[in-house]
Amino acid sequence: MSDTPMTADDVLRIAAYKDRSAALEAMVIAYSYHRVAADLAAHLGREANNWYCYATWTSKAVGESLDLGPGSPFIEDFGRRLRVPQRSRRLFRAALLTLLGPSYQLGLALANRAIFLETASLAVNLWNDTPDRFLKVSPESEVTPTPPEFLTDLLSPADPRYLKDAAQLMVAAAATQDPAERAELMLGANIALSAYEQARAQAALELVLYRPVRWLTRVSWRSLRSLVTRRPFPRFRLYAAAHADQPWLTRTLEGLWSSLYTRHLFAVATPLSDVKVGRPLTPPPGVSLDEAWAPIQNEKVRKLAEEFITEDREASLAGVRDWVSYPDRMRFIVSYFRVYQKVDALYRVPFDKEVAEGLAEEMRKGLVPEAISQMFVDRPGLRPRRLYRYPSETDPDAYEMAHFDFEPFLEAIPLDPPDTSAQSGKPGD
Repeated sequence: MSDTPMTADDVLRIAAYKDRSAALEAMVIAYSYHRVAADLAAHLGREANNWYCYATWTSKAVGESLDLGPGSPFIEDFGRRLRVPQRSRRLFRAALLTLLGPSYQLGLALANRAIFLETASLAVNLWNDTPDRFLKVSPESEVTPTPPEFLTDLLSPADPRYLKDAAQLMVAAAATQDPAERAELMLGANIALSAYEQARAQAALELVLYRPVRWLTRVSWRSLRSLVTRRPFPRFRLYAAAHADQPWLTRTLEGLWSSLYTRHLFAVATPLSDVKVGRPLTPPPGVSLDEAWAPIQNEKVRKLAEEFITEDREASLAGVRDWVSYPDRMRFIVSYFRVYQKVDALYRVPFDKEVAEGLAEEMRKGLVPEAISQMFVDRPGLRPRRLYRYPSETDPDAYEMAHFDFEPFLEAIPLDPPDTSAQSGKPGD
């Protein structure tokens, strides 16, 4: 692994590169998260895990699930969990690919890429000359053009105060010498970052989980009609519409499928084992639940945690009923952070040496976007931000969603300068 810390240019280059498969892109992002986690450890130590440790293993799992080729580990594992007979596996794979469709890979990859850009850019900027900004994909901004439909439908809004909180808490954690206090501050930063990124990913998650039901109930028969009449219809709008706006049958089947998937099929990957989210969270070997669930002393961190969990340990550690539910999902994630906070295995390199070296080479591909600020010269009333434009050498013939360019929609959003009030337990602004 390189000893050179990740930079904002590295983050931009990785997010900008558009000629990787969705699965390889997620693996590069996973390795990049690992690099960021190790860089932060130079400031924060390894006694407690930073958020990027968890993101490493999650993104690796995303990459594995995006591999849908012959022999796909994701499809094979899915078939085993559903107890599909071996003689029916080829038919099962064909049916699964039809139900998932291209929306699965493209939607999940887009959300993963955008969240990496936003969260990693925050981390790499914490201790450089501009610690008060992060990059954001901003289709809703008044300074960007009208975005493609899929961008606004796949990136849900999220409260930037969580990123401000995360930055302040990590800076405060680096400033303290008390290991227990530092661990609490890092826990707060982890909660804040997940609160942001899980909200950001909400629409993409709904698309991925609800897509099979919507294909069956709303798209399949329209596809046949379109084939006969030669009249196109807006498929993506049907896939991306809100759950509450669906017909009764679709809503009912979506709820049943999402609950079934959560309780029996979905797991969070860790280097120790896969945590089945539908079951109560249990501590890994060597972790005392009583110690992990000790009362939180820092007021700011306690208030962040209380947004999602209570001190009722049994209720907080209960399995998730529906992973689409943001409150239920965040409740489980915050509990997971508390239980796994000092599991050092999360700092491990997530790939063997040969694969890691290959991914390090992949990270260096592509061109760094160039900053532009000229547009603000004629619009002095706008809040000063830097926008980023990718070089024109990118592939112009790639179809829009598979090789989407964030170019017109990237902004560097200023945060208030990090302070150390979190260290003393005083609430931030």
